Amino acid sequence: MPELIRLAIITSQISDGYFADARDILVKTPWGDTPITIGTLGGHRVAGLMRYGPRRNTASHHINFRANLWALRELGVERIVSQNAIGSVNPMLQPGDVVISDDFIDLTKNRPLTLYDTDRSWVRVDMTEPFCPEMRRALVAGTRTVFGRAQDGGTFICVEGPRFETPSEIRMYHRWGADIIGTPLVPEVVFAREAGLCFASIAPIINYGSGLAPAVIQTGEGSMSDFYYSGILHTNVEQAIALALDRIPTDRGCGCGDALKGALNGPMPDFVHRPPPGVPEDA
Repeated sequence: MPELIRLAIITSQISDGYFADARDILVKTPWGDTPITIGTLGGHRVAGLMRYGPRRNTASHHINFRANLWALRELGVERIVSQNAIGSVNPMLQPGDVVISDDFIDLTKNRPLTLYDTDRSWVRVDMTEPFCPEMRRALVAGTRTVFGRAQDGGTFICVEGPRFETPSEIRMYHRWGADIIGTPLVPEVVFAREAGLCFASIAPIINYGSGLAPAVIQTGEGSMSDFYYSGILHTNVEQAIALALDRIPTDRGCGCGDALKGALNGPMPDFVHRPPPGVPEDA
């Protein structure tokens, strides 16, 4: 029987040596193959998925989100920590701060909307509590242990990219109630809910949005990427995630696993060989 991996981390980069006994596998899905690193982190068997690809050369609007989330489900994953290095639209939140989001606004335009997109069935999952409360508490605790503080709650506005936003857009998003901005969160969080998986985001701020700083620079000296990877911020985020895994309850007490109960319209699609939790085998 294949090994079941209950925990997963979706991230931009997995540092060398972060996983013990690491090995790379390729998981087949209805939307293509997904490369995943399997290893041990603090005594936990974990799947690591680099959303931008092993060489970090896939743009956010080209990510195969459905294949990525379905591959984790195929491995038996129940809980996902999503690392999102993002920008601030809230002047009170500055680079170096870490936000554990509790809500999001979706402004993506051309991405797939659902895993269950067939001509005979569709789903409408409840998003009243978009992020798993158990995982959020664990991430807040892990982050505060490493950083001394963490923003418990905040609204993540997800945009399509690849361009940066204008100053007027940033001001508008802040008036809407957004705190942080980035490109990778949606539809990851939606697909996780549709798959009955727990999902939470740890979001280190690596730049101010347009208009809150002289310029936003992607790569090179003084850029947002340089700020995140050249110092200890990325390393500290990885340490916070490792500590958070120890604080996640062994048994799920949240409602994430029952998200499809009452949400499925029509028959279960043929590609679903193992129905999500809360859905009968003959649905």
